[in-house]
Amino acid sequence: MAKNRLVNLGSQNKKSLADACAQDKSLPGSIMDNPPDVFCDDNGTRDDGWLTDISNKKVGIGEQRLCDPMQTGQIVNDVEKPNRNVVYRYSKAIRGCDEAVMDLFRNIVVLDEDGKAHPVPIIWATQEKAVAAVLQQNVRKDNSLVVDRIRLPMLAIYSNSFDFNQDRYIYHRATDYLRSLRTDDKPGFTVNEKYERDTVFGISRGIPVDVGYTLYGWTLYVEDMNQLLEQILTKFSPMAYIRVRGVAWETGVKIDSIANNAEIEPGDENIRVIKFEVNMTAETYIPQPIRRNKAVLKTKIDIYDNLNVEEISESIDRLEVAVDDWTP
Repeated sequence: MAKNRLVNLGSQNKKSLADACAQDKSLPGSIMDNPPDVFCDDNGTRDDGWLTDISNKKVGIGEQRLCDPMQTGQIVNDVEKPNRNVVYRYSKAIRGCDEAVMDLFRNIVVLDEDGKAHPVPIIWATQEKAVAAVLQQNVRKDNSLVVDRIRLPMLAIYSNSFDFNQDRYIYHRATDYLRSLRTDDKPGFTVNEKYERDTVFGISRGIPVDVGYTLYGWTLYVEDMNQLLEQILTKFSPMAYIRVRGVAWETGVKIDSIANNAEIEPGDENIRVIKFEVNMTAETYIPQPIRRNKAVLKTKIDIYDNLNVEEISESIDRLEVAVDDWTP
């Protein structure tokens, strides 16, 4: 059974979900108790176990091999075996993308006959949930049984797809030290731990994902629908742009399709409602862990009389270079 790993410093750990869900006590312990070596270094040895008899063994014959610390998938730092070169955190990039796309349409209004602008509300909901929210508001809460007029226009948006975009992927070893933040082209993301700016942080582009959204709109009049569509389409020229905290790269939003779902023949008793939907895709990234490197403040160079280590007889010179008032 896996030991109880300390996750929350300064607080009591609650019962692990893995322990509560595991009914078979013969299952192996967590792989995190014995993580693989960094970069899968086998020290020149390899044992694939070809001659090992495991015919009656059901578990313990396979494990994950994500040796790169950038690929562990962690969102918290291990307090027992911390990695000094990587900083893990929960970026909330997906939630931030949803919030940013919804914020694109918060300033939409409709004009009445007097030219007065009325803000159009927008909610995060599917089409069914949005319709239920509209219909539930027009019934009075008293015993009068009075049904008020439906309050339109209204907008609703929700996320309907999530895909990994291989074409925009860049290997995470291509590290950006944010040199553009400084005029002298030196690393712009640094902290002072022991010396001035002695710790440098770098970020990678991240995991590229395409998040699909559907925007629904309902109006009672065609003129109101024309006003909504004009305001929505002019945001895309040909793309709209959003900003997500933690994503240092430009995030664009593209329109995929526009559909008119108006009822042509609503009947003699139903109220005709003009409906439309706009499908769009946000090309964003999920940030990867932050790299942490120590800056070089001092170097020592020994000059010998031979290139062969065994034949070196004396040291000709020793150079020691220290950077005074070093600023990376």
